[in-house]
Amino acid sequence: MSMTHTGGTDLLNLAERRMSWLQNRESVLAGNVANANTPHYSPKDVSPFQGVLENAHTVALKRTQPGHMLGPAGETHARKQGGRASLDGNRVVLEDELGKIAQTSDQQRFATTVYGRYMGLYGMALGAGGGGQ
Repeated sequence: MSMTHTGGTDLLNLAERRMSWLQNRESVLAGNVANANTPHYSPKDVSPFQGVLENAHTVALKRTQPGHMLGPAGETHARKQGGRASLDGNRVVLEDELGKIAQTSDQQRFATTVYGRYMGLYGMALGAGGGGQ
């Protein structure tokens, strides 16, 4: 049974993609913090989730060679972020990265809470419908 919204959106798939995007972003941001002392390192971030949603219904490019990059259809991409550089050319600003990590963590908690409540309501609906048979 597929749980869909009236517009045809698969809510569970959407929640899964959002959590995957958040986990990917958390990993990229952790890499930025880990490279805070690496000369000439520029921090990276992933494409905004809204862009992932907008590209969800586009045709993905076929990967014909191992060296080819994946297309934008539903994928996240690390992209370099600008910023002021230290004397060694490093552009990581720890305060900015830690703020992004905190924001991502808050979004993960929110998404998990909403998903849990949705599943609880769905379970109640199934339990109530199955008890009368």
